[in-house]
Amino acid sequence: MADLQAVYARTQAGLQEIKARALHLTREQRNLLIVIDGKSALGSFAKIAGCAPEQMGEVVAPLVRHGLIAAVGGAPSPPAAPGASTTGQRQAGASAQALIALAEQIFGAHAGPVVRKLEKAGSSAAELRAAAESGAKLAKLTIDENKARLFLAEALKLIEG
Repeated sequence: MADLQAVYARTQAGLQEIKARALHLTREQRNLLIVIDGKSALGSFAKIAGCAPEQMGEVVAPLVRHGLIAAVGGAPSPPAAPGASTTGQRQAGASAQALIALAEQIFGAHAGPVVRKLEKAGSSAAELRAAAESGAKLAKLTIDENKARLFLAEALKLIEG
């Protein structure tokens, strides 16, 4: 069983996997990879990952083994992307990638217009929030109202941490 109080953060490889989908992760693993934030205890993500807290070890182990996430504090920091700042701008970039992955997960093949709005967003939390709200409005009109609501709710959780 995993330590549910442990805190994990995505590595650069994890960010790349969100985009590439190269490892064929399970739904639970992918959901966890998208929402893991480097701040919250692992146990707080069980519901989002779609599993019972006692099953988190089975979800986390492959992500750690593939180097997609790393424990915060006890493990070395993941390498920064080339040219990435180590200030809040780097964290906001990670949030933008997480929002894009969230949009792709919720909207599937119809995510393109929402993803483009998110890609054009600035790096601040306010700019990401505005892009997420704009994307949700677009999705409400062109894709599905319920999926748009779900996207906005989850996007705001990611942005606000």
